[in-house]
Amino acid sequence: MAKGVFDGRMTRPAFIFGLFSSLAAVLIIGEGFARLSSPGDIRKAAFGQGSTQKCIYQLDPVLCADYRSYNDFHIENSVRLAELGEFNSPAPTWLFFGNSFVQAPGMLADTARGAQPDKRIFNLRQNVLLPLRAAQARQLLSAGLRPERIFFVLMPVDLLQIGRRPLSYITIDSEGAIATRLRFPDPPLNQIVVRSRLATIGWMRSGRSDGDPDFDRRYVSETPSPRVKSDLGRILSHLAATSRHFAVPISVIAIPNREQIFGRAGIGFQEVLKLLSQSAGLDYYDASDLLIGAPEKRSLFLPDWHFNERGNALLLRGLLEHLRTSDSLARAARAP
Repeated sequence: MAKGVFDGRMTRPAFIFGLFSSLAAVLIIGEGFARLSSPGDIRKAAFGQGSTQKCIYQLDPVLCADYRSYNDFHIENSVRLAELGEFNSPAPTWLFFGNSFVQAPGMLADTARGAQPDKRIFNLRQNVLLPLRAAQARQLLSAGLRPERIFFVLMPVDLLQIGRRPLSYITIDSEGAIATRLRFPDPPLNQIVVRSRLATIGWMRSGRSDGDPDFDRRYVSETPSPRVKSDLGRILSHLAATSRHFAVPISVIAIPNREQIFGRAGIGFQEVLKLLSQSAGLDYYDASDLLIGAPEKRSLFLPDWHFNERGNALLLRGLLEHLRTSDSLARAARAP
């Protein structure tokens, strides 16, 4: 019988050729689609696209990201700054920086505003990147604001920001937006990821493109890693330098998370923060004992686990007592 096209010796090369042709076609189509329509989170993180805040940021040698000028900072925060009013108001001013436990309506800044009518309490109502909070404080002081005190509030959750995205991996893209520099695989795979948008997306989805892919969020409350400690210390040292340069005291406030309050996590975060703050020469207050020792702990929280009115009032009471004690000690130290 004559051998035809279905003979095994004839079809094997054809099968292999067809298989690789099909794979190549799929990859080409996938690469084209990835370049034309990458997922939104990928565009924003890796390719500098999709940010709503553009053309206002620049690289900073310490914090890695800062506003290009006070005018750019003012444009972003024009409504809140209008509410602040004149920088040279005779009313003593307190500035609060922190996450939603500080910034959200009814949280710590609003609680302080209601309890301290003799003071001008100001917060931007923004939950921005941790290093950008330090940049915001510097922008306001550089523009001439001289508050009585700045409060820089931190919780274990804030370390998540610098956990998988170290300071050294924060960058500014060509449009002036904050982006993340990718960590590429070792050679020769790095060349594939660099040249292929599809490979870049796959690499990012694997989680290994993060600046610190071994960061484990489960341990931020108890044992922040040496690398996270280093980045946190860098931010606090910058705050201390800002405090000295403008002669404005800055207090670092440590607030426990609910796992710590309910005894399900240790307080290693607070121990690290205390050491770094005091090493930098910053005032430090830890609300852990007050909140962990509170009776009926569940009654401190709203359903979404932010502090309610009772929780924020208790937190502010402890902070005010700390300030009274600190002021008394300072006066005693100055006495002849």
